[in-house]
Amino acid sequence: MRQFYRWLRRGLASFFILAVVAGTAYYLFYAITGIVDALEERDELQRRDKVLVETATALAASPTLVPTETPTFTATVTSTQQPTATLTMMPTDTATATDIPTEAAQLPTLIPTNTSRPTLIPTNTPRPSVTPVPTETPVPTDTLTPTPTPTDSPTSTDSPTPTDTPTPTATFTPTDTPTATLTPTPIYPFEGTYSTPFLTPIAPVQPPAPLVEDSDDIINFVLLGSDSRGDNVGQTDVIILVTVNKESGSAAMLHIPRDLLVYIPGHTIDRINRVFGVAFDIGWEGGPSDLMKETILYNFGIEVDFYARVNFSDFEQIIEQLGGLEISVDCQIEDWALISPELDIYDENSYERYTMTIGRKTLEPYYALWYARSRVTTSDIDRGRRQMEVLRAIWKQAKEQGILTQVTELWPQALEIVDTDMELTDVLEFVPLATTLEMQNIERYNLILNVHASNWTTPDDGRSVLLPNWPEIYKLAQNFVTPPTGNRLERAAVSIEVIDSSAFGIGFDLVASDRLAWEGFSAVPMGKTTGSIRDVTLIYDYTGETKGSALETILEIMRVGPSQVVVEPDPDRTVDYRIEVGKDYNSCLRSSSSDEIAPGPPIPTQDPNSVG
Repeated sequence: MRQFYRWLRRGLASFFILAVVAGTAYYLFYAITGIVDALEERDELQRRDKVLVETATALAASPTLVPTETPTFTATVTSTQQPTATLTMMPTDTATATDIPTEAAQLPTLIPTNTSRPTLIPTNTPRPSVTPVPTETPVPTDTLTPTPTPTDSPTSTDSPTPTDTPTPTATFTPTDTPTATLTPTPIYPFEGTYSTPFLTPIAPVQPPAPLVEDSDDIINFVLLGSDSRGDNVGQTDVIILVTVNKESGSAAMLHIPRDLLVYIPGHTIDRINRVFGVAFDIGWEGGPSDLMKETILYNFGIEVDFYARVNFSDFEQIIEQLGGLEISVDCQIEDWALISPELDIYDENSYERYTMTIGRKTLEPYYALWYARSRVTTSDIDRGRRQMEVLRAIWKQAKEQGILTQVTELWPQALEIVDTDMELTDVLEFVPLATTLEMQNIERYNLILNVHASNWTTPDDGRSVLLPNWPEIYKLAQNFVTPPTGNRLERAAVSIEVIDSSAFGIGFDLVASDRLAWEGFSAVPMGKTTGSIRDVTLIYDYTGETKGSALETILEIMRVGPSQVVVEPDPDRTVDYRIEVGKDYNSCLRSSSSDEIAPGPPIPTQDPNSVG
């Protein structure tokens, strides 16, 4: 054990000695390195001083110096239009010499800093010049100058230590100091109500729209259709406002194009069909439906009371429950469609060019959705017109099938299909009106291109959108919530029967009757004619009236001239007018589109739950 401790002591002593030797060696190395660095730095400073003196001497003037016992030098700056530097020598005796004293040739070394230093040659801004003064007997002298001349007289030293070597320039031209300007923060018309847009709006933000109504008798709904098939949000393809006037017993629909640019509160200017997605992005407190209501209120001045929203699958399920959609197709449409609804929507071989001709149709769920969404050869505005026709057809079939009177029993099933903030009690309140409402008491309003909105391409990403004309849209919104005018109410009292005399057998009587109902007329389809086939449409007028007659409006709707009117006044008439629709009937209201059908089928490329 003692041997172990002896070896342990020797080991520790050896380790201590080695540590002392290593530390001493490191210290010597550090000291020698520092001395070498100091010598190199001194040599570099001396070299810089020599270069600086030579450079400064070359730039200075070369006066003739006369040494005396006490030579004195002064520098004077004369402020003129072209300022110059003057070096003046004031001797005390009259002795003259041509040698340049060594002491006087030594100039002080300038020490540069981060700020500009005065140069030896004055510029437009007078600067004091540096004058070396011997330390024995400084004798100041005055010069005749208009203003006092500041003089800086540093004392020369043998070993000046500059931190950098400035390169003198011949002249120094002062430049204007740029003044920082602040970009004013834009003031938006909703300051204090909504947060400032995070993104700069691509179009001016209009002030909030004036409220168009505040009557308790008017209830406003917004009906929404999502472009998704699953539970994801998707974009809102269908936006239709419905207003119900309980006092007048009437209703109206207003289609808002999905590409219309609006201000989305808390966001910025954007397409209205992005509201639901934006609500999730910005965390809108009331959720997507509340942001949609707020957006409509801000932009249209219409306060929405309730909303209802369905997606593709929900819509098709509704049509399935109705047994198909019975609708009048008044314009032929061509677009890509699935050869069979059961085929894979992601396989281009599943599609074909499909043409839906005019006439009365009963559409299965897939083609009802296709009819409501197609816009390749039409437009988004015309699609809105068809979507309102689909809604009216759904209401009419539900009414005829007695579904509206079964609301209490069907409500749980309805909630599985429709997303809404309505309660059963809210729905029951409108059942009496819905069951007694007539087609002629339902109006529809649509935006007109180049009147209410115009086509526009966004400057940021090149999207094709509709740029709104808000003053005209405000007028349209006011008309939308206003009860039917006297002229429209008078039309409801006019009785019309419509007969299909075209021999086409495609239900022209139903197509014409539905068209007349949109304008407030109570038209009754009578089916195919049992009489003569007509090449042109004829209108029989049994009223014989010339003033205040509805005939002029009927001619405009049916697109016929006065020569096609047969006047047969009959005081015992059962109807006021009889319309025999001929082969020349043109039911399509929209103008033909110059758009060609897409070269390929609309294969979904984004969300598996979203098509188009």
